[in-house]
Amino acid sequence: MSNRPFVLWLIWQNQETRQRYHIGTLSSLNGEYTFSYELSGKRRTLIEAMENGYRPHLAFRDVNKVYKSNRLFDAFARRLPDKRRPDFHELLESLGLPKDYTDMDLLRATGGRLATDPYEFVAPIYRYGNHFDFDFFIAGWRYYEGEKALRELKIGEEVRLERELKNPKDKKAVVILSTKSGSKLGYVPAFYSGFMFDVIEKQDQFYAKVEKINYNAKPQLKVVISVVGETTINEYEGSDFNIIERLEFV
Repeated sequence: MSNRPFVLWLIWQNQETRQRYHIGTLSSLNGEYTFSYELSGKRRTLIEAMENGYRPHLAFRDVNKVYKSNRLFDAFARRLPDKRRPDFHELLESLGLPKDYTDMDLLRATGGRLATDPYEFVAPIYRYGNHFDFDFFIAGWRYYEGEKALRELKIGEEVRLERELKNPKDKKAVVILSTKSGSKLGYVPAFYSGFMFDVIEKQDQFYAKVEKINYNAKPQLKVVISVVGETTINEYEGSDFNIIERLEFV
């Protein structure tokens, strides 16, 4: 398959209901940035968001237009930390990013979150045919045994993903365990846990491993897990919104 774009989904949260909606998609490929609103018939996308109080971003007023630029759109670039701040290099380290990071890397690591609005960027699960793959930072790292197991973890090491059926807060929680020690490292983030819960329940094939370790990063950004697998799940409807970015064979 040829080079694929770096995709981030723009999420809007209704501050009253706390419901999240996938309102738009930002992508970057070969130096070109593209942004468009999500107009599909899937639930929790733009149309439903507008029915629940959302109004198009002032920088992207036309919901039917595909916006393109040779640099990150100013409306999103303003969400990135200022490179002129004296502690910027320390900030990159805390985010687990190398010096040759891209704006999309930084946008993903920070989520582009501001205290003044309800927007956030998240990375989707990529799927083409029955194949799927995605990666994520372990959720809840600081609250479990991840820190104790950190020095034992190796890049490329397999980890176990298991359903946690009696979790009182999430009926589709998926816990991450060290294959070697059995230590509880944390959880698959809620954005993705419903999908993985269903994959495990169907006994579909997948492989999860430690993709990256950022020893000096913030707790929630220390360990990246990557997952690849095959599934016959047609549509995912288990979470707040469909997190799958479908790709075509090329």
